[in-house]
Amino acid sequence: AIQNFCNDIGFPKVNGENLVQAMFRAMYKFDLAEADAFDAWKEDMSPEHDKGKGKTIIQTMDWFNWLEEDDEDDEDDYDEEY
Repeated sequence: AIQNFCNDIGFPKVNGENLVQAMFRAMYKFDLAEADAFDAWKEDMSPEHDKGKGKTIIQTMDWFNWLEEDDEDDEDDYDEEY
């Protein structure tokens, strides 16, 4: 839905950040979607989800890199506790 919405309005920036990235970040921050859901979306290559997908991935690359680092930090914290 976010991908389609941002594609329809031309992938604008808001306060210097790509809107699609800001929306992904907010969904994660407020626990509206888990990291696994974003990974599943990113890996989904089905034709019905193709419209605007490439631009969405490009505009969220920094956020996905942050998310991957955050997951690695969580794993390190878990390892240190046990």
